[in-house]
Amino acid sequence: MDAKVVIAGGGLVGALTALMLAKQHPDWPIVVVEPRAEGPPDDKRIIALAAASAKRLTALGVLTDTQQQTPIEHIHISDRGYIGATELHATTQRVDALGVVVPAAALVQTLYQQCQQLSNIEWLSGSRVHEIEQQQDYVQVTTSESRQIKAELLVGADGQNSFVRETLGLPSDIEDYGQIGCIATVTLDRSLAGWAYERFTEDGPIALLPMPNNQASLVWTFNTEQAQDAKNWHDDYFLEACQKAFGYRAGAMRSVSERVFYPLQLRRAKRNIHHRCVIIGNASHALHPIAGQGFNLGLRDVETLTELLQDSSDPGTFPVLSAYQQQRAKDYQSIINLTDLLVRGFSNRYLPMVLPRNLALLGLQHLAPVKSEFARLTMGMKAGGQINE
Repeated sequence: MDAKVVIAGGGLVGALTALMLAKQHPDWPIVVVEPRAEGPPDDKRIIALAAASAKRLTALGVLTDTQQQTPIEHIHISDRGYIGATELHATTQRVDALGVVVPAAALVQTLYQQCQQLSNIEWLSGSRVHEIEQQQDYVQVTTSESRQIKAELLVGADGQNSFVRETLGLPSDIEDYGQIGCIATVTLDRSLAGWAYERFTEDGPIALLPMPNNQASLVWTFNTEQAQDAKNWHDDYFLEACQKAFGYRAGAMRSVSERVFYPLQLRRAKRNIHHRCVIIGNASHALHPIAGQGFNLGLRDVETLTELLQDSSDPGTFPVLSAYQQQRAKDYQSIINLTDLLVRGFSNRYLPMVLPRNLALLGLQHLAPVKSEFARLTMGMKAGGQINE
């Protein structure tokens, strides 16, 4: 056997899988097939790590003090034009922070460097999975350079347009929200001081996450028609429109970086496993960024998989993969239902929806047990405040 595990994709989820498996099983040869020719993928996102995710990555030595971490100590959620609003505070939940904000590029660079230091990880840069052939005792992967690798398990961590998922014929449920997301960094006239904001509008949410140096990570949702116009706005007009949409609660917006636009969909694979193959992260599920749960969900994919493989001599057996499918189902249902409900419930001005959702926000603000349970869910914690470990 050429490898125990082949991982398609060396982004955040793929590199994390390689690192955790390689540390857990130093005798397992692991191969990462990554299309980018030099170094890790160029990830321009700013990620909001849930409290539980941050704790896991810190324990692994991946989330270090040298990275530009910014704690989220308060979250303000509101419905523009209406009275519904709620706040979450780290002190109320008896944690140091509800989460942390970190540049994805810094995180993936650390993962890449740590993978390079482990002798049992082979990183194939500038390479793609080209063919997949499944046999009873192994799966043979042929790369774009015609290299053939036999392994006991293939992990598809190759993103939303997953070649592994499509080649294996794993079906997905796909919902197009008819929305376009815009991400950018804005500079404010003051620091957000640990506050994160989620403001719902009739066309979709607009969020600000705290960053150093009076900056904030912006995620702004447009409908399709608006997005076409917004792509052509010059910086001053963009800032004026953004300020009008968000208001002045976070201060005045002074400048904005280059903007990136992308369509927003909900994708969920109906099945994540095939014979000696599994898909994880965005290859399995792609969420609306409304609650910032995408990478946090993918991280828990990696943890569940590595936990199940801890005492396994053959990582690709059906009992292992079946257990993975079953164990991830509840988490998927909770988080996907939460994000989908928020998108559909708040991205409109349909009058019969306005009163119930504002009552829900007000209720969340004033009913401490309900608010705590909501906070625990978004922080990646179990009921009672225990970190999912």
